[in-house]
Order: sequence, then structure tokens, then C-alpha cells
Amino acid sequence: MSDKKRASDFVDEERLWARQMYLATFGETSKGGVNRQALSAEEIEARKLLMDWSAEIGLTAFIDDIGNLFFRRDGTDPALAPVMTGSHIDSQPTGGKFDGSYGVVAAFEAIQAIIDAGLELKRPVEVAVWLNEEGSRFAPGMMGSEAYAGVRSLDDMLPVTDREGVSVKDALPAALAATPDATHREFGCPVFAFLEAHIEQGPVLEAEEKVVGVVTGIQGVRRMRVRVTGEEAHAGTTPTAERKDAIQAASKIVTELYEQINEDPQTKFTIGMMNITPNVPSVISSEVLFSIDIRHENSEYLEKMAVRTEAICAEFGDVCKVEAWRIAESDSVYFDDRMTAAVEEACVALKTPYRRMFSAAGHDARQLSYICPTAMIFVPCEKGISHNEAENATPGDLRDGAKVLADVLTKLGNDTDTNTKEV
Repeated sequence: MSDKKRASDFVDEERLWARQMYLATFGETSKGGVNRQALSAEEIEARKLLMDWSAEIGLTAFIDDIGNLFFRRDGTDPALAPVMTGSHIDSQPTGGKFDGSYGVVAAFEAIQAIIDAGLELKRPVEVAVWLNEEGSRFAPGMMGSEAYAGVRSLDDMLPVTDREGVSVKDALPAALAATPDATHREFGCPVFAFLEAHIEQGPVLEAEEKVVGVVTGIQGVRRMRVRVTGEEAHAGTTPTAERKDAIQAASKIVTELYEQINEDPQTKFTIGMMNITPNVPSVISSEVLFSIDIRHENSEYLEKMAVRTEAICAEFGDVCKVEAWRIAESDSVYFDDRMTAAVEEACVALKTPYRRMFSAAGHDARQLSYICPTAMIFVPCEKGISHNEAENATPGDLRDGAKVLADVLTKLGNDTDTNTKEV
């Protein structure tokens, strides 16, 4: 390959970093992070920026009914399904500059490098920007990729509301109207392969001084909600024996869950949200609503822990009413061997230090793996910090990840094999 132009040779570190930093100004926080939640005014303005980038590079823009954006560079054979890459641009309320957005910026950089190298690919190549991966505003997340892959229906998603009572249906029109030059696209258009670049969101790559993680799969997850219902009463006059204190009952449940569900050190058990009603100092609480997030690589063990969680919650329904229900569940997925091999081969050719690894976090690539060959490219993030305003990565690592991405996209873009799992 030494006598031929490689797309990776045209990846521009300064251009990539400049775009990454500029995108981070949309929803920037005082602590250097990003608050750019799905379908917010900040996210809608960021979408307009992506439209500008697309026009500058000469890509064609598309949008579907849930608000996923696609930016396409045509191939020489219009009959072939596209190679797709990308991620998301929505964030947590106190998120960082790189989670999700790096995959989008790297996708633009990789395609621009292919163009700058003068390479004509047989297949189209597309940047995908999936809606509401995080689920921080509208829960659960992964809405865009799930709608595209047919995992959930649009009718299930549109009524979902945020904490202010605004629904996806209410918020979506502004996002659709903000990109009038994007052509409408139906769900389920064929995809030849999907490749997502992302920061690791963990400490492994940095600790082992590896530049790229060749991701072999994503661990499973069970997401639940628990509602404990008691009775409001006066904090000073109600005898202890007569109280139906929702906080007291919820505290017992939470303590028991942390003791039992975390028996296996590979289990990641989290209670990250808790809402208390009426949440005033001198009134006994009448309701506590909290979230549960359980993750494990072994899907069978994960389900066992979810069932145990439900049983533990039921044990504490004597004084207060306790309801536990699931809002999302996914088993572990394993990525396509040919795709992971292509990423490894690119790392070897570029002399980029890498390791194979399983993803502990969920990503849109999970949903795409149901409909096409899929893989992921991880790059390090400082101290493994993510979902945090202190999230950080180096320009060189972002560049090297984009180089691998560019060369794999080139390889896939010239693959005319039709014996693959396509939509």
C-alpha cells in the first residue's frame, strides 16, 4: 500500500481538533463541559453547524422522522448500500466535549481525508448522527438508532416526556425545521456496514498506553424504575409507628440492593436518579421514585440479577407500596469478526498500538449490529473520566483514531461483497 495514497495520510489533526472544539461551544458550560441535550435549542444549533460542514465538504444531507441526520458521499456504484459511520451529539446535563461528538467529528474528518486523497470508492459513505443516544432528557436513550433499526417504533417514542412535560413529539418539529435542506429519508434504508469511533469512557487504554481499542462487543444492560409510595404526614406530630415514610422504605431497599446485586465484582449496579415527593423539610415523604441500571457481560447472569432486584423490591412492600418495572433491556452483543479484523489490520498497517476490548458502556453501535456488520474504534480519555465536565482527550489520540477510521472506511467502501447482513 506504500505506493498508493492512503486516506489516513490526509487526516488533519488541527482541522479535526478545531471542529471538535467548535462543536463544544454549542451548550458549553462554565466548567468547560457541555450541556447539549436531545432536541434542545443548543443541539438544534449544533445540527445547523453540521449542515454547514456537510455543504463545505460537498456531502448530501438527509433526515428521517425521528430526527437522525445523514451526510452522504456518493460512490461510483449507486446500486450498492452505503458504509456508515458516526455517533451522536447530544450530551448529559454535565457532559464533556468528546462523548459521542468525537465519533461525528472523526467521521467528517475521515470522509474529508478520503476526498482530499482523491480516492473514489465504489460504495457511498455516510456520516450518521443519531438522536438522543444519552437519554438524559428523554428516557430511555438510543432513540434514533433504535428507530432506524426497527427495535422500537416511532409511536412508542413520540409520547415520551422530559421532566418539564415536553414530549418528543412537541420538541421534534423545531429540529426538523432547522435543517430544511436535508432530504427526507425513510427508516430502514440498507446499510452495508457501520463503524463508530468513540472515546473509551474508561481507564484501560490510557493505563496500558494503547492508542486504539478494537471493540469486540458491548455488555448487556437492564434499566429499571422503582416507585415507593407512602403517605404525607406532619413531621412533628405523627407517631413513628404510624408513619408510612417512603424515604425510610426506599432506603432499606437501596441498602439491600447494593449489598446483594454487587456480589460479583464484574456487575455494574447504579442508582443514579432519585426524586422525592413532596421534598420539603417538615413533611414525611409520600413518594420516592428512583432509577436502577445493571450491567454485565454475561447476559444470563445479568437477567438473574434483574430478577433478584425485582424480588428484593417486593420484599419491602409491607408498610409502603413498592412497584418495580423495566424501561429498557439489552443483552450483550458481539461485533462482526470481519469488521474487528479490518480495524486491527488498519492499526497494524499504521503501527498504532492497540488492544481488543469489550465496551462497558452502551452505544448506538449496539442497535446497528442487529441490521448490519458493525464494529467500534475506541481512543483514550484522560483518567477514564466521562459523563463529566472534566472529560478530556488529546489531539494526537483523536487524530490516530480518525486515521484508523479513514482507512477502514476506504477498505469497506471498495468491498463489493453482497453476502452480508444488510437491512
